[in-house]
Amino acid sequence: MSDNLKKVLILEDKLGEYLENNNLDILTIDRKSEEYVKITDELARLINHLNNDELIYLLNNGTLIHDVIDVANYFKRYKVNKKKLKEDNTYKEAFKKLNSFVERICDASLSDEEYRFICYKCDVDGVSEYLLKNMENQDIMELSKETDDWNYKLFLFSKFKA
Repeated sequence: MSDNLKKVLILEDKLGEYLENNNLDILTIDRKSEEYVKITDELARLINHLNNDELIYLLNNGTLIHDVIDVANYFKRYKVNKKKLKEDNTYKEAFKKLNSFVERICDASLSDEEYRFICYKCDVDGVSEYLLKNMENQDIMELSKETDDWNYKLFLFSKFKA
C-alpha cells in the first residue's frame, strides 16, 4: 500500500469523524464548508497520484469516498511495455494479465456503466487489440482452449493471422 493510498484512507476517516462530530450525514453536509472543501480537495489531489490497482482497492474498500469523489474518473490508460513484450514475446501473458485486470474492474464496479467507463478510460480494448495483433496464432489457439465460452472463442479465432 502506497503512502498516498494510506493518506486517502486516513482522510476518508477524517471525513467520517467530521460528519459524526457535527451530527451530519453525507446528504446534509454543507459542501461549501471550509473543512469539507479542504478534505475533498486533498482527497482529489492524492487520488490523482494513485495507480489503477490502488483505485480498484478504493472501489472495493472505500465507503464515504464514493459519496464525495467519483473514483472512476481517476483511472489511467493501462500500460504495457511494447519493447519488452516484443523482445520476450510475452503477448499471451500480458493478455492474461489484462483480462485479470478487467475482471477485477468488473468485480469492483458499482454498475455496468461504471465498468464500461473505467474500461474506456483504461483503453482495455485498444491494448487488447494491440496484444492480439502481435500474438502468434499458436498463442491465440492456446487462449481459446482455456475457455468454454464460445463467444469468446469466436472472438479469439477472429484474430488469427492468414
